[in-house]
Amino acid sequence: MDFSRSGNLSFIIKASGEIIPAMPDDEEFSLQQIRDYVAGPPEVVCETHDGFILFHNQEGKAKGLPTNELATSMYVRSLHQNATVTGRVFLAHPDHIASYWKKLKPVL
Repeated sequence: MDFSRSGNLSFIIKASGEIIPAMPDDEEFSLQQIRDYVAGPPEVVCETHDGFILFHNQEGKAKGLPTNELATSMYVRSLHQNATVTGRVFLAHPDHIASYWKKLKPVL
């Protein structure tokens, strides 16, 4: 699935496949907003092929959260690696996150 950068929207993607549009409270998403969206401590999974930053709950696998098939497919497509992304994820528009997050290396 491709997401358009022109709309400036970010997206919460539930493990069920439901996609919820999101916008920051200010110019950038706060750490607390990202934490709320992924239901735990956020961690960068990857930058997608269309430039979005994909976050997940750092504790998701340890907590046994369900596989997020849509997020997993974005990860595999972006990095051509096999790994599973679990739980609710946050697909952040690059114009709405702090540069700090963009510099982090993928974790999976």
